[in-house]
Amino acid sequence: MKSNNKDIVRKQVDRGTPESIIDVIASQMDRASEAKRRIEEEGIVVRDSKGSVIAHPAIKIESDASKMVADLLHKHGGRE
Repeated sequence: MKSNNKDIVRKQVDRGTPESIIDVIASQMDRASEAKRRIEEEGIVVRDSKGSVIAHPAIKIESDASKMVADLLHKHGGRE
């Protein structure tokens, strides 16, 4: 799957950043966006297989992916 975020990432990292790192950052941005979309559609809480109300699992996915993006951008010259 081609990421729409690669051009955005390229503008935020140092020129010498390896393409593989750009791919990882763009992929994590995609993952965070998808998780956010799921939360918006399904709600911040969902029911588990036993019927209990729990926080949507995508909350952690979005948080983890966003943190990885921020860490990698910081390490590779990102400004965000």
